[in-house]
Amino acid sequence: MQTDLIQNTRVFKEFEKSFNHFFEECERGFTNELIISMYCRIYTPGKTVISYRSNVKEMYFIRQGLVEVFNNENDEIDKEKPILYLPKYSYFGDYQILYNLKSNLVFKTLAHTPDNKSQNQTEQLPDIIFMCISKDVLCELCDLFPQTAENIKRRSLERRHRFMLQKNTNSKIMQEKKIKQNKDSKNLGSNSGSDDQSNNRNEDGADNEDQLEDFYSDEEPENFESQKEDMKMYLNKLNKRIDLLVDALKQAD
Repeated sequence: MQTDLIQNTRVFKEFEKSFNHFFEECERGFTNELIISMYCRIYTPGKTVISYRSNVKEMYFIRQGLVEVFNNENDEIDKEKPILYLPKYSYFGDYQILYNLKSNLVFKTLAHTPDNKSQNQTEQLPDIIFMCISKDVLCELCDLFPQTAENIKRRSLERRHRFMLQKNTNSKIMQEKKIKQNKDSKNLGSNSGSDDQSNNRNEDGADNEDQLEDFYSDEEPENFESQKEDMKMYLNKLNKRIDLLVDALKQAD
């Protein structure tokens, strides 16, 4: 019944076709349930969709407009320089939800086209339209369709790796690491032969695979136990302040 509805309803059929790069490894039941559970969100240009260190509650499929992706402002080399543009029929928010990560990137709807921005033109862009699926529904569907969950999780890690490579192009931290590595390599000298170079290439390949799940500290969700410890520390400090206030009042009397 759902399959007939999806395939015979033009808007559903066109949506699935437009985002085939996401749905191509999904089971039919997963695709059906996800599409009929989606809802629309409309953003004006220049609005933040996902902020830095936020918990991502929705996955976004871009139906109209463009989205700019930024590194966080404290780590940017070039302020307000996007690391990526996500065009129509792109999607985002997937790996943050599937791996329960906070976003270490900022996603904003495009305020100006690159040409207009450089020429200080103020042409009004149309609203950006998203079709969204909530985190709860997506996670429930992954539980119901484990094979699809495995497929989209694998692909989302590959996507995240590409996002992080782009993030590093405008990162103070990564720039400092590269400078330090260059200094270290110069200090070591040029003693490596062709065998060493071959080993390095092999090691780099292995590192690339490991990096898929090498999450950054600013992506990790807050640990519940650490939150309880932080609350204990706060209450202890508060009690000490209250004790000092009580003592001061007694002395005043």
